[in-house]
Amino acid sequence: MSAAPLPWYADDSSPTRLAAPSASPVLSPERLSALAREILDLSRSDTMSVTISHAAIGMARVALSRVRMQDNGDEIRIGIVNQFGKRREVWMSVNQIDPDSIHRMVRYVDRFAHEMTGDPTPSTLRIPPRRYLPNTTWKQRTADAFESERHGAVTELVAPVLDAGFGATAMVGVYAHTQVYADKRGLMAAGQETDTELVVTGWNSTSSANGWAGQAARDWSTLDPAVVAQRAVHFTALSANPVAFEPGRYMAILDYPAAAQFIHPMGPSFDARATFSGETPLYDRKTMKPRLGQRIMDSRVSMTSDPNDPDTGILPFNGSAFPLRPMTWVDHGVHMNLGYDVDFAANVGYAIANDATAAIRMSNVSGVAPTTVDEMIAGCKRGIYVNRFAFIESVGEDPTSGLLTGITNGGCFLVKDGKIDKAIKNLRFRESPWFALNRLEAIGKPERTAFGFSPWAGDWPIVPIVVPPLMIRDFNFMALADAV
Repeated sequence: MSAAPLPWYADDSSPTRLAAPSASPVLSPERLSALAREILDLSRSDTMSVTISHAAIGMARVALSRVRMQDNGDEIRIGIVNQFGKRREVWMSVNQIDPDSIHRMVRYVDRFAHEMTGDPTPSTLRIPPRRYLPNTTWKQRTADAFESERHGAVTELVAPVLDAGFGATAMVGVYAHTQVYADKRGLMAAGQETDTELVVTGWNSTSSANGWAGQAARDWSTLDPAVVAQRAVHFTALSANPVAFEPGRYMAILDYPAAAQFIHPMGPSFDARATFSGETPLYDRKTMKPRLGQRIMDSRVSMTSDPNDPDTGILPFNGSAFPLRPMTWVDHGVHMNLGYDVDFAANVGYAIANDATAAIRMSNVSGVAPTTVDEMIAGCKRGIYVNRFAFIESVGEDPTSGLLTGITNGGCFLVKDGKIDKAIKNLRFRESPWFALNRLEAIGKPERTAFGFSPWAGDWPIVPIVVPPLMIRDFNFMALADAV
C-alpha cells in the first residue's frame, strides 16, 4: 500500500524549487513546523529530533563593469537525529521534500537506529519548558526586495563609478532564512531572519589602484547605494599612483571595514569547550584555566551578544533549540563569560548553556565621546590608514595567541602630520587582535559594516558584527604585498 501524501505538501514533485508564498521567498515557520510534526509522527523511535532549514539567496555580482552572475536559488535541508532507547544515535540529512522521499528517509533511519548497539531501555530524559526571546531578525522589507529594488540597486552602485571614469566590481545580496527544530519530547522552536549587503569596488584604468565601499543591514530600507558608490569613487581616486612604503610597526587607523574583519575572528574564541582545551587566547597557560575575571584588553572595550540586538541579532535559539540570551563577554576590558554548548555544559555541570557567537557588538564604554576617523587622522603624526583587508586568516603556530595575517586592500594611505599624505602599496600584516586591543590609542562609535562575498570568511552571508574604528599603536605591517 502506498503512503498517503503529507497534508503540507503542494501538488508539485520538483525538489529544486519550493512554492513559497509570493510575499516571502522562503516558507513560513508555521508551514515548516507542520512538516516537522508530520515527520515525527512517521517515526517509531523513542527519541527523534528534526531540524528544517529553508534559505533563499538573491545575489548579483558584477565584474569588468558587467553583471556576470545572477543567483536566485533556494535550498531546503531536513536533518533527522534518531534513537531507539539509549542506543547510539543515527542522523541523516536530505534536500528532497516529496512525500515518498520523506517516508523512505524516516524508514531508513528508524531501521538503522534500531540496529545500533546500546541499552534498549527507553530514555527517561525530560526537558523543562523553555522560554525564547522574541524573533526580531526578520524584516519584511528585505524579503520584499527579492522581487523589487535589489535589481535596480546594481545600477545605482555601478553607474556612479563608471561615470567617474573607473571600472567597477560589485555585489548586491539579499538573504532570507527560516529554521525550525522539533522533537518527540514536545519541544518546538522556529524563527526567521533576513540580511542584505551592498558592495562596490572602483578600479582605475591601469588596475593599479582600487577603492572599496559597502553597507550591510537586516533591513533593506536602511541601505543607500548612492552613498556606497560615492565612497568607492573617493577611495579609488585617492588610491592613484601608490608608492612602496617600508614595512614595520606603525600607528594604524582601521576604518570600519578593516576593524570588522580584524575583530570578527575573536567571537568563536569565547567558546568554553575550545578554551578549556587550551585552544583559544582565553586559556591561561600558567593557571591552566580560562582567564575569567582577568583584564584582557583596554578598559574602554566591552563585547556583548544579544539575539535581539538591532544590528547583530540572531535567531533566539541554537541548533539544539536551546534558548540564547544576552551575554557580556568582556566588560571594561575584563573577561566575564564563556559560551557553553548544551553537551559541554552538561558534561562539566554548568547550569546554563549559551553558545559563543561571532555576532558581537564591540562598544566604547569609556564615558568619553567616541573619536571619529577624521579625528584619528588629524591626531596622527605618522601612521597608516587601512580601509579594509583583502582577506584575513589565522596563523596556526599557537592557537592561544589569536595571531592573524592578511593584506590591505581597497584603500591604504600614509598619514603624516594629521593628513592623508599619499597612497601606498598594499602591506601584509601579522598581528593578534587580543594583543592589539591592549594598544588602543583611540576608539570610535560602533557601527555595522559589510564584508561582501568572501570565500575566506565562509562565502555569504557572514554573521553580522558591530565594531568601532580603531587607532592602534605599533601595528605590525610585516611586508610589502605585490597585490592590488
